[in-house]
Amino acid sequence: MNVLAILKDFTRRCKSMFENTTTTMSKRFLNWLILTIRTVALIPGKINFTRLSRYGGRTAKTFSSNFKTPVDWLGINERLARESLGDGDIAIAIDPSFISKAGKLTYGIGRFWSGVAQRVKRGLEIMAIGAISLSKHSCVMLGAVQSPDFKTLESEKDMSMLEWYISLVRDKAKELLTLSDILVADAFFTKYDFVSEVVAMGFRFVGRLRADSYLRYLAAPDTSAPRKRGRKKKYGEKVDFSSLDMSVFSSFMYKDAKGNESLCHTAVVHSRALKRNIRIVVCPVENGEPLLYFSTDVDMEPSRIIGFYRTRFQLEFGIRDAKQFTGLQSQQTRDKDRLDFAFNLSFTALNVCKEVIRKDYPDLTIPQFKRLMFESYLASTIISTYGKSPHLKIIQKINHRLALLAA
Repeated sequence: MNVLAILKDFTRRCKSMFENTTTTMSKRFLNWLILTIRTVALIPGKINFTRLSRYGGRTAKTFSSNFKTPVDWLGINERLARESLGDGDIAIAIDPSFISKAGKLTYGIGRFWSGVAQRVKRGLEIMAIGAISLSKHSCVMLGAVQSPDFKTLESEKDMSMLEWYISLVRDKAKELLTLSDILVADAFFTKYDFVSEVVAMGFRFVGRLRADSYLRYLAAPDTSAPRKRGRKKKYGEKVDFSSLDMSVFSSFMYKDAKGNESLCHTAVVHSRALKRNIRIVVCPVENGEPLLYFSTDVDMEPSRIIGFYRTRFQLEFGIRDAKQFTGLQSQQTRDKDRLDFAFNLSFTALNVCKEVIRKDYPDLTIPQFKRLMFESYLASTIISTYGKSPHLKIIQKINHRLALLAA
């Protein structure tokens, strides 16, 4: 492995990815964007304007001003998703994520739920959108949209947070439906308003129900019963998950990505909360309440329902990696547009890193790849500064440059 060539290979691969997208950018801005993504990929630790300037060879003001430029991130990442995931079983996954942020003047700062801390904390929130592949068990981050704080939603938009999530999906629906018509989200989104709206948009929703959900069997027509006046009975008894009616439910063996098998049960039932028929998949848990997965598409294979929901966790792993390696949680700005640029840049840089690793360095992890990128940058910096005729002043210049990088 030629360490010196890694930076050039990364730049070449990144440029080819952007050339295949339909997003139009000026040549100057595209070159700057590729440089910025490469810089994000090699910086160890915190990523902000100061450190981008230190490693990227541009002033902090240049980075700050360019972060105001609108970019079709969804179009860029959609192309990366098609190239990386192929045309297999793809679904769209969404998940809100808490972003730590101090201060009082940052746009959108407020109190949001943090899944890591399991409590409400002061900071920012983004809605992360990703494309998940059932066959490859992986995720490509499509983009992020920042959520306004509750006071702004109530005073300016007259919306609840759930209504904001619905409007967000509606705004992106046209682009997302070109990639997949299956939308996956966690149990928070299993609400009538959200499910009915996304189904009306053209999505098939896959989610999870609480163990105490009120579900009813569909009434089976009795041809032998005498004909009576009035409306026919639509629903039967309530579903008791401790004693399923196996004349309605059918059993199957589900095999997960690790090869573990479990006996699950499925049937088409009616959800009183969602006001529609759904396909439910019941996965018993030893000494615990059963896991209930469902789809609004009653004809969807039950194994795909489980697979799509469990693959949704790859989106959360993508958020985690972006926070750890590409600066999702270290923005040096308070402006709304710059924050949007920073969030989406972090996801796009992560996608590019994963794609370069998949094609050129399949044995490396993301932190190992970032370390090699940094070493390649360090070596090329020393060589370019050293020149062919080293002397004391050049060595002192190298020491000063390395001291700045280590700061």
